[in-house]
Amino acid sequence: MSRTRSSNCLFPKPAFPRPRTARWNSAFWDASVIGVLLSLLMALGSSAADTPLVDVPPSPRQKPYSPADNQVVEVTPPPFLWVPSEPGSTYVLQICRSSSFDDAETKTFDGLKRSAFVPSQPLAAGSWYWRYGVQIDENTIFGRPRPFVVPEDARPMPFPNWDEIIPHAPRQRPRLFFPGQRLEQIRQWAAGDLKPMIDALVEACTREIGVDLVAEPGYRPKGPESGPWAVNVMRTTRPPMDVMERCALAYLLTGDQALGQEARRRLVHFFSWDPEGPTSFFSYTEPAMWVMMRGTRAYDWTYDLLTPDEREMIEANMRIRTAQFVRHLQRLPFESNPHDSHAGRLPGFVGESALSFIHEWPEAREWLDYATLLYYTSFPAWGGDDGGWQEGPGYWSAYMQFALHYVFALREATGIDLGRKPFFRNTPYYALYTATPYHQHRPFGDGQTGSPRGLGHVMYAFSTLNQDPYARWYAEASGARIGGDVLSLVGYDPTLKARSPLELPPARRFADVGLASFHTALGDQQHDISFLMRSSPYGGVSHGHADQNAYVIEAFGRGLAIATGYYPWYSSPHHDQWTRATKAKNSILVNGHGQVARRWEAYGQLTAFESVDGYDYAEGEAAPAYAGRLDRFRRHVVHVRPGVFVMFDDLAAPQPATFQWLLHAYNAIDIDQSKGVLRVENAPAAMDVHLLLPAEIEFSQTDQYDPPPELPADQWRNTWHLTASTTRPQTSQQFLSVMLVHRTDESPELPTVQLVDGTGAMGVRLTASDGAIDTVVFRTDPDAEQIVCDGLTSTGRVFAVGKDATGRSTRRLEIP
Repeated sequence: MSRTRSSNCLFPKPAFPRPRTARWNSAFWDASVIGVLLSLLMALGSSAADTPLVDVPPSPRQKPYSPADNQVVEVTPPPFLWVPSEPGSTYVLQICRSSSFDDAETKTFDGLKRSAFVPSQPLAAGSWYWRYGVQIDENTIFGRPRPFVVPEDARPMPFPNWDEIIPHAPRQRPRLFFPGQRLEQIRQWAAGDLKPMIDALVEACTREIGVDLVAEPGYRPKGPESGPWAVNVMRTTRPPMDVMERCALAYLLTGDQALGQEARRRLVHFFSWDPEGPTSFFSYTEPAMWVMMRGTRAYDWTYDLLTPDEREMIEANMRIRTAQFVRHLQRLPFESNPHDSHAGRLPGFVGESALSFIHEWPEAREWLDYATLLYYTSFPAWGGDDGGWQEGPGYWSAYMQFALHYVFALREATGIDLGRKPFFRNTPYYALYTATPYHQHRPFGDGQTGSPRGLGHVMYAFSTLNQDPYARWYAEASGARIGGDVLSLVGYDPTLKARSPLELPPARRFADVGLASFHTALGDQQHDISFLMRSSPYGGVSHGHADQNAYVIEAFGRGLAIATGYYPWYSSPHHDQWTRATKAKNSILVNGHGQVARRWEAYGQLTAFESVDGYDYAEGEAAPAYAGRLDRFRRHVVHVRPGVFVMFDDLAAPQPATFQWLLHAYNAIDIDQSKGVLRVENAPAAMDVHLLLPAEIEFSQTDQYDPPPELPADQWRNTWHLTASTTRPQTSQQFLSVMLVHRTDESPELPTVQLVDGTGAMGVRLTASDGAIDTVVFRTDPDAEQIVCDGLTSTGRVFAVGKDATGRSTRRLEIP
């Protein structure tokens, strides 16, 4: 029996601890540490004593302490992160086998200027402690000991010794991606197996020769014109910059002089733009980042075609722009506060620039060190070691492409393998489980209406990086075209064979971002039914939405319960008032109001997850997202395999309120008001929804967006939005629903559904056509010693029991 589990307490109080925020722990303090701290603070004066210098709990926008208490790390040494003190502070890091740090083998690293550090030597397996301190004059104020464990199978990932590495970095160009013999290997593939893709690249680039180039834009306007103006600048500057890189790549691979000269023409044009003017990073980030991303590579690959004067002009421009990126990262600072969405691209851009000019610019070494440190420690902002991503699959794909370019460039130039990082190892499974290639959409986050097949390109790169056959399956199932761009060329590996993800566990959680995913046949479109629920500790910030405790259901490649709304541009009226609003998701409204968008304090939490033979279970708490309108919104979901989802919503409000249960679909939803049964069809998939509680409910539905998308009519479609509302204001309410997913021609085979009332509990009895019975029960009395329902007893808060037609128990789930 496979089994994974995470569980929190039942019926939480109104005040919820933020899941990502570390808190004080007095168990780790002793009298000597407190005495030293107090004496030093008194010596510094009362103003310093008002603000602790060490062990300060991180704000929601800051990275938590790492390693976390008692964490079993995956790499050795692990990255060390702490909350920074005052700007300009100097830190000391100590690592020891003993919590007293009096061991002669204590490792001490002093003179540190950043609140992030990775030692250059692995730590041996076993139990360890770490602490950091702030140096004040001749004294050091240390924080508490923080325990962690290095397991025997931890992957070595020491920080690079640049004194040893930089002298061996490529001096001849190209330096990026294809140095030395690597270029000859790629050229052989380009003339062989990849020739059709390279021929297509050359043909497309040839059509761009001599095309008029966009002029340098003006300064960004303020007010309502700002959004459309920014979209227009992106749409008019990105494509010709993309062509600049593609022409340079085609020249590098084939030696086609005309294409090389076209890349040169574009380099000279775009790098004549004032780096301190309208396209400065501090004026408008998008063209500043895009020109460097494309230009750094194009310059490296066409270096031999440029005159000395052109090189001098372009390099000076690039140097200023890279320095702007570094300045922004340091101002945040990114190592502690990386939650600036666009800043997530910058470490890679800085790293590529530093690699390209490592032997020319004195500051390039420091920039390379900083960019690499950020990848070792703070990257990514929007996920953790388990590989999840806060901003949705669309933005995951884009930001992984930005990141992977540097990961591959660094590996090719230096041998440093950032792919050992736990996040990079695990994040392909985020795409696989939440945006499977045959799905119809890709929630949760901006860009949710796009096809998951668009992720195939980046999954190919991950398959090579990690030698992961399941990521390769994703790329092949997506129909990803390989060989016509730098990322798929540098990641090209025809020897890796795909394997079906049917071999993988059917359920997976990504706790760091509050996602739970269930599948019935992962990788088999004809039989797969999937359920995805989100309750995120990040809330709805950045490109996330106000969708805590929302869910989606897809079956056989078609969406049944969906996330709705488009993304014309960030904060357009439709995007702001519909797409990222709760009313566009399968969640709950209170008096017609949803969750608070774009607020760190409006978060959710995946409070429990379990997967056992026959059942999957997820539980989320979303009350903090409602800004005081709810004291409790605990959503329990039991998946009775295959494809039956029993959902129990337990709501409590400080004031009497009506509650609205939402369901969204691509097509009109059939409503049987008398039976409380809904039917969703999207052939060949269908879903019957039995809304068993509450007894009194009013249904309504519409196919209108409010407001509609700011897009051409052929770029969006209406979807359907059902509301099931209670009729009388109350301070508590429970919704109990059963979702039966099936093919459109299989309705006679569906189990019958019966509401079962118990003692301290309520439940559902599902009776299959062969007489087998599954009973799913939810506790309603938190104080009862045991609950009884349908003749079954338990001390847990949720349980399910399956029996065959003879009454023999076949499966069981119990959540304590």
